[in-house]
Order: sequence, then structure tokens, then C-alpha cells
Amino acid sequence: MSALQTFMLVVDHDKEEAKRIAEGIAHDIETRKTTLIDTVQSLGEYINDEDPILRGKAISYLTAIIQALSPKYLSRQQIQVLTTFFCDRIEDGGAVDGLQALQGLDRFNKFLATQVAQALFSNFQDLQSRSQTQRFHVYQLLNDLMSNHRGAMRDMGDISLLGVVDIMTGEKDPRNLMIVFSILKVIMIEWDISNHVETLFDSVYNYFPITFRPPPNDPYGITAQDLKGRLQECISSTRHFAPHAIPALLDKLDSTSPNVKKDALSTLIACIHSYDPNTVSKFSITVWEVLKFEILNAQEEFLSETSLEALQAIAQRLSEGVTEVSPELPLAKYLQPITKECNEQLQEPQNKQAKPAQSILSRVSAASPVSFVLVVQTVVPPIFTLYQEADGIVKQRALLETLNVLFEAAITVFGQWTTRGGEAAIENPLLEFKDQFSDLFGQALMGAAKEEVSFRVTALKGFLRLSTLRDFFQENEIGLFVQYLDEILIKEESVGRDDLKKEAIAALAEISKHKPRLIVDITFPAFVATLPEEDEGSDALYMPTLETLAQISVERDIFETLFRRLFSKLSVLLQKEQPGSVAYPRAILVTLLYVMQQRNMEQDPSVDLYFDKVVVGLCRDVAVSASGKAKNQVLKDPTVLDTLGRLCNLLVRSVSTQKQEQVAENVYSLFSSPQDFVPIPFTQTTNADQERTIIISTYLLAGISKDCSNKIPHTDPDMSGLLLDLVHRAVSSTDPATHQAYLRHLALLVNKFLSKQDVAIAEKLFDSLLQSQDTESQSLNPATIRTIFWLSKALILRLAPSTTHILTSLLTILSSPDQQTSATAAQGFSIILGEDDILSANNGATIRLLCRQRLFTTVIPLISSRIREVNIAGTDDSAAAKKSPDHIKPAHLTALAGILSTIPTALVMPELPTLLPLLLQSLDLQTVDSVAVRIATLDTLAVIIRDNGVVVIDQCGHVQSLVTRLLKTTSTSTGPGAVNSPRLRADALKCLKLLATHQVPGAAANARAPPGISPLLPVKAQVLRSLRAVLDDPKRDVRKAAVDARAAWLRGVDDAPEEDE
Repeated sequence: MSALQTFMLVVDHDKEEAKRIAEGIAHDIETRKTTLIDTVQSLGEYINDEDPILRGKAISYLTAIIQALSPKYLSRQQIQVLTTFFCDRIEDGGAVDGLQALQGLDRFNKFLATQVAQALFSNFQDLQSRSQTQRFHVYQLLNDLMSNHRGAMRDMGDISLLGVVDIMTGEKDPRNLMIVFSILKVIMIEWDISNHVETLFDSVYNYFPITFRPPPNDPYGITAQDLKGRLQECISSTRHFAPHAIPALLDKLDSTSPNVKKDALSTLIACIHSYDPNTVSKFSITVWEVLKFEILNAQEEFLSETSLEALQAIAQRLSEGVTEVSPELPLAKYLQPITKECNEQLQEPQNKQAKPAQSILSRVSAASPVSFVLVVQTVVPPIFTLYQEADGIVKQRALLETLNVLFEAAITVFGQWTTRGGEAAIENPLLEFKDQFSDLFGQALMGAAKEEVSFRVTALKGFLRLSTLRDFFQENEIGLFVQYLDEILIKEESVGRDDLKKEAIAALAEISKHKPRLIVDITFPAFVATLPEEDEGSDALYMPTLETLAQISVERDIFETLFRRLFSKLSVLLQKEQPGSVAYPRAILVTLLYVMQQRNMEQDPSVDLYFDKVVVGLCRDVAVSASGKAKNQVLKDPTVLDTLGRLCNLLVRSVSTQKQEQVAENVYSLFSSPQDFVPIPFTQTTNADQERTIIISTYLLAGISKDCSNKIPHTDPDMSGLLLDLVHRAVSSTDPATHQAYLRHLALLVNKFLSKQDVAIAEKLFDSLLQSQDTESQSLNPATIRTIFWLSKALILRLAPSTTHILTSLLTILSSPDQQTSATAAQGFSIILGEDDILSANNGATIRLLCRQRLFTTVIPLISSRIREVNIAGTDDSAAAKKSPDHIKPAHLTALAGILSTIPTALVMPELPTLLPLLLQSLDLQTVDSVAVRIATLDTLAVIIRDNGVVVIDQCGHVQSLVTRLLKTTSTSTGPGAVNSPRLRADALKCLKLLATHQVPGAAANARAPPGISPLLPVKAQVLRSLRAVLDDPKRDVRKAAVDARAAWLRGVDDAPEEDE
């Protein structure tokens, strides 16, 4: 059997085999074992066969061989002969592919390209009656001719133009249309189409608006937007289409379909950007007349926005190349009816259509400097007149808002303080009105009645925009505005929600970024002058001042001034014998802390100065105060020490390793000499004030890096003695703040600084604490239990080898027959993985990624099992059944809630069938002590529902049980001894709302469930009935949550499945 016959047999079902056969023949031709003439002659009996299928296969055989030949093999004459051969048989299968292969060769010339195009146009008049694949191959060949032989195609002129239009007319396949639109776009741009404009325009506009929904799993990935984009490029390709395209697109705006209108507007914008300015000018006023209706009577916001974009695009096109303002400009003639209409609408600026008019002015004035000048010249003088004649504050505010819109446009056109680049070619027209603006906005801001907050806020925003506008106000004029803002913040009483003061602070913060000297020279003296020498009463009038200073002092220059002024105030306070309340010095420290947290202190060149002043200086003052040598008690207060500690911690983390080593050496001595202060560890005689310095020591220790561990006192050769001393102090401490600091200090040393080799020291310490319990009652005092849990936290976070032993030991304490021991241990479980400011990643603590998983997989099954045992023992009435003490189950449920509040939902979900019944039992607890547990349980349930939908609750079979308990929790009276705090009631209502709004996993809020019966439907009536009573709850927040939940159930839980439209 010959190679041709074999090829014809396999080509339909084995493309690879057919390709190998063709490659073999091609190789034989190239190695001269056979010739191309012999190969063509071998087709003889098949290419003249009456069966088109046989002819097609024979032609495909020759095409496959040509495709397999190296690109340089065929001579010019051979290419010419083959081209003629394929053109004569162009309607046979494979011929088009053969021509495609030939036209890609270097020796394929202009004459041959013309011959192929003629053959296509002559033989495929009926192309639309052929299969999609055949049509695709023809279009591909045409597209390649356009790409590779464009000159030849263009020289054909009207023949190629009309030929392409004829063969593509009626095409509907998206894949083919993508190619067709690309070919037509080239013709529209590069051919002389003056005699065929309407024909070409109709050929593409007939497809507008194009609609297409890709089938599922479409392998070609063509979207409706792809097709719309190609069609849009065609319609906007040449100015010759303008007389046809623009009226037709404007007519489409009469459509009732928002999508059609949207497509028409986006295509119109493309045309405006593409057509030359003269063409755009001819239709500019026509476009305005149509689009103003869409804007002034906006039905859909996106249509109004797109219409505004079109108006702006016209102004931009008409501004191109214009450097001088003249009333004869096409731009001026375009803007004339626009500004006239807007001025008319602004006669009553409080009316509905004034807002759209402001938007129009905003867009067209921001188009270019020339456009801005023309708008300002026409609009601003009438606004001044209207303002003077306005009969009410509402009208005046609306006019100020219009001016603000123009100021925003001015910033767009001329830039802000920070805008780089050359000056604008045209002077800002607002400069002509500068004094009037200053008087008008100054009077509105400071002269209006104090209760006219929204009016004054509008004036403030306008003044700020003018102050930030490039090269508009002089420094002293902005200084006047700063004085106004200072006066508002310092002298005026608060009104309502303090909107004016909030805006004033924001304005000062904005000015501080670019004009820091004004803040330093004007605002700081004014504000600092209001700060008292001491806090004389309970009314903390200094707080608003400090809060404002904090918000405007993030910039470096201003912060340096803030630090200097406030630190000076603090130093004076610390030297006073009667400094007043400690709240004032603490507020000063909080202000400094807040600003430092907003800044990148590591990059601050003055960080060493702050370190010396705060960390070294104030810590030394703490030591002096603890020794009883200070003039007052300020630095003995635990809240002041805590704030100062946080400030020190931030600075220690920001300084060099050398400075950190200095801190490590002084972590207990607090930079004091032994004569002035006796450090805490190993001291036999201490008082409460000395003990309290451990708060500062803990924050300092947290800030230093692990590399400084060898510099920490009392750690050579190991830290066993230091840890033991800290444990004794933690267990015996009675002051809550000091006790907490000892616990954190101990945990820091064990977690962050204890070497791997020495972990056994901490593990032995843990065991010794466990063994200190009373053998008879198996009880431990609360301080010891907290110490055990903090030590456990330190070891578990670093996944010490004894982690499993530690966790099982903690569960043993939880099961203690002593109620206080068990209850304290239950609350301790939330400590283990709970977030902490000291033992945190920011402070370099060792927190292993798998510690949460280890805790969860070790503890949760044991807690579940223990609760199950208690439940079984509680239902077994036989004498042999040993009942657990009553406190065991609540304690285990409390522990469970504490753990789940610190575990990611992804870990919880696989165990939900086991955990959900336990969570429901937690909601059944009805004691004062259980409120925190129930809140934590509701938080966990809320996260589960929000992330996974009701379906997971339904799969566990607990929808009814959960809803019943949630409704019970929303009640203010559920029987004797019941405790449902307002927070609990509100949280339960939020969970009920989430059930209705998140019925499927990953759904957006308020997403409806897919068609089908909602698992919530059986309880819908019960929920709506119960929530009706909650609407009368005495607490407003609870009532609001009840309204939201009830609305969600009415909307989201359908009585019957929705039918597809």
C-alpha cells in the first residue's frame, strides 16, 4: 500500500500517524529519494475523483508534506506552481491550509498573495453556508495575508475591501468574529474607504450591541467583553464613521436595557478618543444635548458616571494643542451650553438637579487648563452673586459645595504642593478671586452660628483645598487658616458628633505633611499653652488637646517638637511634690506612644536621643522612685509604669544591638547604681514599690533580641536560679499588676531566651509546681495555677519536648475535686494560645506554626471524652455509677470555649460534629461565672457560620437545637438564676442573623440560598415569633440587633424554592 493510501486511511482517526507519514515523504524529497513532481503526480487518480472527501484527503496529503518541508526548500517556481495548484482546487479540503503554509514562506511574493486573495473572494461567496471550521480556516488565511502581505492586499483596493465584506457578511461564530473584526479594523484604518464608508460601517454596526454568553468550559476562552472590545475598535477606527456612528449610538440611549445603554456609551467614549478633534467638535453639542438627560435625570448611577466621562473626553480632545483661551475655540463653543445649563440649575442649588450639575462642572473643568479657565470665567462670578443674595444657609452651603468641586478640579489640573514638574502654561483663573474666596470661606467657617456644623464643615473643606492647591495661597494665608483650625479645636465647645473638630484635626494633619513649620510655629504654642501644669480635677480637659497633637505630629519635624514639649511637661510633673492625678502624666506617655507607633522608629535619626531620654532617663527615675527618693508617687503607679514600659519596649526594639546589650545588662538595675537601687531578683527585703519595677523590666526584656541573652544578669552558667526566684515571687505576689508582670517575665525567659539544652530546667520547674498541690484536697492556690499556665504557655508555644505531658497535666488540674482549683484552671486554658502584648512575634517570641494544631489535637478529644463521661454518669441512676462533682462539666466547657477562641476555624471544622454538641451545652450554662464562656462560645459559632454557612450545622443535625438555645439566650427572663447580659443577648441575635444571611459556604452577606428547601425553614415561624418579643428589649443595641435579625430571616429564609427565570 502506498504512503498516500495509508495516509488517506489514517488521517481521520490518527492525526499523529498521518503527520509521521507526511514527514517521511518530506524527508525523502529533501534527500532526493523522490521528487515533489512525483508526489504531485501520485495524487492523479484521487484529485479528480467525484467524491469530494477523497479529493480533500489527497489535497491534505500534499499540504501535510509541504508543512513538513523545511522553510527554505521550495524554490520560487515550485511555490508558484503549488499556489496555482491549490487556488484551482481551493474548495477542496486541505487546499486553504496548503495556501496558508505557502504564504508564510520567504519566497512567496506579492503577485501570489493577490492570486490567493482573488481565489478566496471568487470561490467563497457562499462561505456562510459552510461549516464553522472551514470558515475559520478561510479567515485565518485572510488574516495571515493581511499580516504578511498587507501591501499586496492594500494595492487591490476596492477588490479586497468589498471581497472581505462580502465573505464575512452574516458571520455569527464568536471565534470567527474575533478574526473578522481584526481584519476589518485594518481595512478601515489603512485602506481608502471614502467610496464605501456606509458599506463598511454597516458591516460591523449590524452586530451592535453584541451579546454572547460563552458555553460552560469553553475551550477558546472568548468572553462577551472580548467581542465587544473588538467591535468597539472597529466602530471607533476612523473619523469617516462619525456621521453614522455617533447618531446611531446616541439613538441606542433610548433603549430600555441598561446594558445596551452602557455599551453605547463606552463605544461613544472610544469614538471620542479615536476621532480627530475637528470631527469630535462637529458632534460635541449634539452629544451634550443627549447626555445631559442621562446625567440630570440619572436612573442608573453607572450610566450617569459614564456619561460624565464622555463629556470630559470631548473637552480633553477639544483642548489638544490649545494654549490660549478664546471664545472662538471649538472648546469654548462646546462648553457654552454646558455652563449655561449648569448655571441655570445652580439658581436653586439645594434642588435635586444641582448635584448632577456640580458633577458636570467638575468633570469638564478638570479636562484641561483651558477648559478650567473657560468654566471658571463663566461659573464663578454668578456663584458669588447667588451667594450674596441667598436667603438661607442651605442655599449658601450648596453654593460652597459647588466651589469646592471647582477647587478639586483645580487640584487635578494645576496640582498640589507636592506636584512635581513645570508650571502650567496657563495661569490659574482662581487667583483672580483669591481675596474673595479667603473672605467668603473664612466668614463661613468662623462667622456662622456654631450649630451650623455641616455648613462650616463645607467651608473648612473648601479652605483646605485652596490651601493645598499648588502656588495659590501664600504661607501667611495658609497660616491664617491654621489659626482658624486651632481656634475651633481649642476654644469651641463640642457640637453633636464633633464632625467639625474631626475635620479640623484631619486638615491640620494634612497641612502638617507639607507645611510642618506652620504647625510648629502656630499650632504647637497654642495647644501646649492649654495644657495644665498638673491635673487638678477629675475633668480631663487636656485629653482632646493631647489627642489632637498626637494625630498631627506623625511627620518627623513636628514629632521632634512634640517630644521636646511633652517630655519637658512630664519632667516638670515628676519634679513636683503635688503633681495631681497620675492620669495626666500617663496621658502624656500615651500620646508619645501613639505617635511613635505611627512612625517607623527604626529609621528615625533621632531614635538614640529618645532612647537616652526615655529608656535610660525615665527608667532611672523609676528606680529612684521605687527606692523612696522621688518627690512624688507618679512613677509608682502601675498604669503609668505599664504605659512607660510599652514606650520603652518600642524604643528598645528600634535601636542598635549595642544599645540592646546595654538594656540587657540593666534590665533589673534600670540603669541605676547599686547605692541608689537594689534590683529585684534575689533580693531578700523588698517592698511593693520595688517589686513593681518588674513591670518595666518585663517590657525591656521583651524588646531586646535573643542575641543579647548572654548579657542578661543571673543567667550564667544557666538561669535555673533566676527562674526559681521569679516563680516564688509570682506565686507569693498579691498585687495584680506585679503578679501579671512576674508571670510574663517568667514566660519570656523560658520561651525566648532559654536555650534548647536548658529547656529541661523549665520542665522540672513545671513538675515541681504541680507537686505543690495539697495531697488531701488536690487543690492549688489561684496564683500557683496562673504561674503553671504561663509557664505552660512559654513551653507550648516553642513546642518543647514535654508539650503533651504538660497538656495532660493541665487537664488533671481541670478535673480537680476542688471547685476553685478546677474553675481557675478552666479560665487558664485561654491563656495558652491567647494574644499577648509581651509574648508576641513583634517581640521575637518563639511561636511555632504547629503549636495550635498540637494543642487542639491533644486536648480537645480528652475534654470531649471527659464531658461525655460526666453526661453518662449523670443519666445513670444505678448505685454503682460514680458521679463527678457538679463543677467538672462547667469547668471543661469553659476550658473548651477558651481554647476554641484561640484556634483557627480551619482546624475546628473537621471536628465540628464532635464539638457542636459541646458548644450547645456551653450555651446551657446559666450562672454569673458562665457569661464569659457563653460569649466566647457565641463568638466561635459566629465565625463557623460566617465562614461555612448553615449547611455545616445542618449536616451535624443541630439546626433546631442551636436556634432554640440562641432564642433562649436572647430573652431577658428565662427562669430563676438565669443570666443573659445585654452583650450575650446581642451576640445571640447576631448569630441568628448570620444563620439567615450565610446559608451557603462562602456566600456574601444576604446571599440567597440556591433553589431548594432551606434547613432553616422548619424553625422560621418560631424565630420570628420569639424575636417579636425581643424588639421590646430595654437595651437599644439589643433592639437594633433584633430588628436586623428578624429582617434577615424574613428576607433570606424563603418559604419555597425560587424558580429559575
